[in-house]
Amino acid sequence: MAGHEEHGTRSVAALRFKQWLDDWNAYDFSESAHRRRPPEHLYMFSMAASELRKLCDVYKREREGAEAEGIQRLRDVSRTGRIQRYVRFGYPYGDLKLPQQTAETLPLRKPGWLPTAIVINILVDGDERRGRTLKKQHIVSITEDNGVRCTLELPQNADFGEDGLAPFEVIDGQHRLWAFDADKGDLAIPDDFELPVVAFHGLDIAWQAYLFWSINVSPKRINPSHAFDLYPLLRTQDWLDRVGELTVYREARAQELTELVYSHPKSPWQGRINMLGERGAGGVSQAAWVRALLTTFLSTGRGQGRPGLFQSNLGEDGEPLEWTRPQQAAFLIQTWLDLREAIERNSTQFWIRAYKKDATRAFTDRSSWLNQDQGVRAVLTVVNDVFYDSAIHWRLDRWRFPEHSENDTSSEEVDAALASIVNAPFRTRMVELANGLACFDWRSLEGPEVKGDEDIEVRKRSYRGSGGYAALRDDVLRTIAEDDTTVGRVANDLLAANG
Repeated sequence: MAGHEEHGTRSVAALRFKQWLDDWNAYDFSESAHRRRPPEHLYMFSMAASELRKLCDVYKREREGAEAEGIQRLRDVSRTGRIQRYVRFGYPYGDLKLPQQTAETLPLRKPGWLPTAIVINILVDGDERRGRTLKKQHIVSITEDNGVRCTLELPQNADFGEDGLAPFEVIDGQHRLWAFDADKGDLAIPDDFELPVVAFHGLDIAWQAYLFWSINVSPKRINPSHAFDLYPLLRTQDWLDRVGELTVYREARAQELTELVYSHPKSPWQGRINMLGERGAGGVSQAAWVRALLTTFLSTGRGQGRPGLFQSNLGEDGEPLEWTRPQQAAFLIQTWLDLREAIERNSTQFWIRAYKKDATRAFTDRSSWLNQDQGVRAVLTVVNDVFYDSAIHWRLDRWRFPEHSENDTSSEEVDAALASIVNAPFRTRMVELANGLACFDWRSLEGPEVKGDEDIEVRKRSYRGSGGYAALRDDVLRTIAEDDTTVGRVANDLLAANG
């Protein structure tokens, strides 16, 4: 609907419509869980794409230092470019490669309509995002003109500054908006190209996560592992966990990470995971790896479980790490690379000497827990707990990596992440932790020189049964805590927290 300017202000005509059922009044609304009671009415209007983009805060803060827009994934340049070519040339000409765009193919050009609405939320007085509060002069007021007709009064100044918030935040459609970037040269689309907009007014952040899931994930049934990267806040929503959806996503991500650890050429586990669960094949099964990841890095932290580094919020008011799939895979692979190298450097350790100083056997032999379910679970548990406990202090969120493919994660992407992690702020802590892990006696009951030493046998047997995983985790932490290092002190704090 057309807008107008009056006395220096910008007004936009809109339609108000009600989407609310009386039954919804009894639903679970919670201020503390960031899902206050939603508005009963929504608004519909049109706006030039270039103006809408300026008013949306997602474009003010793609990524600034450790900060990132809290409700959207990172920009996919290839996707926005494709949308821009579609708008300019339609389909199929917009998808043709440059050599295919010839005089013969010119008739394939068609209008590139975008009739689907951009879904936004209009912030209200007092709304805060990432420590920034909406300023009074930037509040969008809504005036009811007559029944369903309304007027939106936009702020006079669209320069919101580094400490301010834009009045709109995108819930769905950010890539369509990014396609209208003025810096696209010959492909730039005129400023008067309008887009339909559906707006909520004061929709709380957790409801935005729910709405995003409803639009993008639930009906389309996209790759459940990819859904993890679409919207980090989804990873922590209890309503998803109750209906079973989150479990599906977590399992898909655990299986994908296991496949990457198994297949990547630089991984110490390349070809060493029993992916088919064949009896007698030896090694740790894929199912065991998936279970270990689900209870460690991908743990929800609810109930008696400890929070997972790839899954849970960091701190009470934080969000999960926005690490991509290549980053998560690279972190796991580098963890095991560091442990293998630490064992090779510490071949004089008593338990490694028992393998005739063969560090390779100490790491891969069937009698080593490092090649058994018990040891894999223990290593992943300790690494997860140590890094989750120190994630903010060690600046894990400062390790940034370009947006990855929406399809299967490639070996090249993991290679790039492995090269990048070398310069991560927490890299030294990874090496420290690997050195501490290498000092633990990872021999199983069947390990060399174990039988016949009653004290060692008793301790090894104590790791069996339902409480074995917890006992092994604590003993590994005690070994690490013996070192006077940053990681050693974190291990000591974790033990103290256990009581």
